[in-house]
Amino acid sequence: MSKHHMEKIICPSCHHDGDFEVWDSINTVLDPEMKEKVLNQSIFLYTCPNCGETFRLNYPILYHQMEDLVMIYLVPESEVEKTYEIFYEKNALADFHTEKYLNRIVTSANQLVEKIQIFDAGKDDRIMELVKLLATDSILKNDPDKEFDELRFAVDDDGTNILVIINKGEITGAVDIDNMYEFASSHCDDFKDLRDDEDIVINREWILNKLSEEKN
Repeated sequence: MSKHHMEKIICPSCHHDGDFEVWDSINTVLDPEMKEKVLNQSIFLYTCPNCGETFRLNYPILYHQMEDLVMIYLVPESEVEKTYEIFYEKNALADFHTEKYLNRIVTSANQLVEKIQIFDAGKDDRIMELVKLLATDSILKNDPDKEFDELRFAVDDDGTNILVIINKGEITGAVDIDNMYEFASSHCDDFKDLRDDEDIVINREWILNKLSEEKN
């Protein structure tokens, strides 16, 4: 079930007290309308009723896309190890393994949105991290002076899978990745089935460690 509670918020601009609805967990079967609010990140935005200023509030949330057996936990970086235990320690969320749940831990709202979009597109986020490395090499090969902070998966208006190029919080370009994803998939034969893999923190560090292990 979805869970939420109200918290008092003091506006940093006018110092007016207001109420903010914090979602502890979201179940997209019980509350399907909440999925879009996660994807557009409006659940993290607070608008002061006094001065109208809107600002972002970051907080942990368990996103449960029950119809697809997907569970993603957004937590601060400092809580990743503890959250891993929640999934896999005795009497924890590990019971969902009997139903082949796909579990992930992320540390930002952007990562949460990206994971949802990757899985909705029927893609493997582990392979997608390899695609990001390949795309980075390709971008810098074509333009060595290109500056960007990250590549993030998205689906454009015509349904094409892309990586958007982000620099200083702004989208500065995009890369079509369908062929690149197919190529990367052909080199990941040793990956476990997506729902059998107990690695649930999948990011750039994970794929770099994976590649390092293979070299050794």
